[in-house]
Amino acid sequence: MELAQTNNTVQTNRPVHFIRHFLNLKQAISSHTAGAYERDIKDFFDVSEVEDISLKDVLSVGMSEAEHWLLELIGRGLKPATISRKISSLSSLYRWMLKYQDNQTGKTLLYYNPFANLKDGKPPIGETETPFLTKEECQVLLGSFDTGTLLGLRNKTILSLALTTALRKSEIIGLRLGDIKKSGPYDVANVIRKGGRGDQVKIQPPVLALIQEYVEKTGRDFLKDAPTHLFLGHSPNKKNGGKLDPSTLNYMIKAACKRAGIEKGIKVHSTRHTAITLAILGGATIEKVRDFAAHKSIATTNRYIHSIDRLKDNAGDAIGLSL
Repeated sequence: MELAQTNNTVQTNRPVHFIRHFLNLKQAISSHTAGAYERDIKDFFDVSEVEDISLKDVLSVGMSEAEHWLLELIGRGLKPATISRKISSLSSLYRWMLKYQDNQTGKTLLYYNPFANLKDGKPPIGETETPFLTKEECQVLLGSFDTGTLLGLRNKTILSLALTTALRKSEIIGLRLGDIKKSGPYDVANVIRKGGRGDQVKIQPPVLALIQEYVEKTGRDFLKDAPTHLFLGHSPNKKNGGKLDPSTLNYMIKAACKRAGIEKGIKVHSTRHTAITLAILGGATIEKVRDFAAHKSIATTNRYIHSIDRLKDNAGDAIGLSL
């Protein structure tokens, strides 16, 4: 990439704004991440489009501007996790730009990342426990769907897949018909994990049966319609057939929990947490759970085990008060 301070475009087949190029690279890995980065970058520079941001604007940002924005975010009353994400978005942009040098002069575009050293100022993110479902609650929740309707069938299929695979929201939404395959004697889904890594996830037979029924009722074929997304939007205004919006899954789970009388604040990430927790309670080894959850580090898996162990054989159990 070649960028001069007077030129805000990347010279590819067609001129692309340098921040748009950065976002396109992120988009290839995760559309959800790219969307969040774009919103945060526009928020910091106070623009409606990233194309309105000049290279000079980016180069003029120093530590004082970054710290002032941090204080502004805290003043808005945003959650610590949201503030952390916004800082990370800007830091990622500057970290990316630090890589580039002028081939002729050897000069770099940037000398430092003004957002990299804001860790000490960020409010701590609370260690709140993600709510999860018991095995019995899972059965009640799955039984709350009317599979006689296309929407009910789709939603039960999504939730069944989530609760038996621990897939993330972006991984579920990103699935296409061509990703459902055979691997030896097993049925699997090819998924793109965080960081763009490809992986295979085993599909349990009852879940595969739901997927096949759903695909058949949408009038599609696994081979002929391989490029289309597995789960589609089915709205009453007839704007059907599009890729699911991420918010749809949380609305669906919220409505299902209400029907089932489950009041735990369950969201899509809770289904992942539930699947991992039930696998641990079912006796799966830590190595198998790590692979199942696609954790990069076994330390992440250990946190789930520690969370369960704190409740099991708890010191409070030894008190034994007669009430």
